[in-house]
Amino acid sequence: MTRRVLSIMLLLPIVVMLTGCGGPPPREELQAVKQVLDDARAAGAERFAPREFSEAETAYRQAENEVETEAAKLFKNFTQAREMIADARRKAEAAHSTTLTAIQRAREEAEGAIADAANAVDQAQTGLAEAPAGKGTESDIEQLRSDLDRARADLNAARQAVGREEFDTATSSAASAKSTAEQVENGVQMAVERYHELVEAARPWYERI
Repeated sequence: MTRRVLSIMLLLPIVVMLTGCGGPPPREELQAVKQVLDDARAAGAERFAPREFSEAETAYRQAENEVETEAAKLFKNFTQAREMIADARRKAEAAHSTTLTAIQRAREEAEGAIADAANAVDQAQTGLAEAPAGKGTESDIEQLRSDLDRARADLNAARQAVGREEFDTATSSAASAKSTAEQVENGVQMAVERYHELVEAARPWYERI
C-alpha cells in the first residue's frame, strides 16, 4: 500500500468526524416553510388568524436558529432541527387554512347582512312610492326620500367594502342601511296615517256624520 493511499485512509475518519452524520443543513426545507408563511401572510393571516400566524412565525424562527446553531458545530446533527422544521410547517399550513376559513365565514356574514339590507331598502322604496303626498305630508315624504338615499349609499358602501375584503366595515354599513330603511318604512306608515287624518279633518262636518 502506497504512502498516499495510506494517508487518505487515515484522513478519512477525521473527515467523517468533522462533517458529522447530520448531512448538509436543511435550508431548503426551511425555505419551503418560509414560502408557506409568505402565502399565509398574503392571504391575510395577520388579520384573520393572528394567533395561529404568530405561533407559526415563532416556530419558524426557532427552527431557523436551531439549523444555524447546529451548522456552526464541529459535529453536526440536524435531527432536532428537521423535527422543528416539520412542526413549523404544520403550524404555517394551519395558519393559512384558518385564514381562508375565516375569510369565507366573514364574507358570508357580510353578504348575508347586505342581502337583508337590500331587502329592507326595496320594501321601503315600494312603500314610499305608494305613499300619498299632499295634504300637509309633502315635507315628511321628502325627508323620507332623503333618508332612503342615505340607506342606499350605506348599502353601496357595504358592497364596495366586501370587494376590498373589509368585512367588518361591510357588515356595519349594511346594518346601518337596514336600520335606516326600516325607519323609512315606519315613517311612511306614519305619513300615510297623517295623510288620512288630514283628509278626514278637511271633509265638511256634514260628511263626517
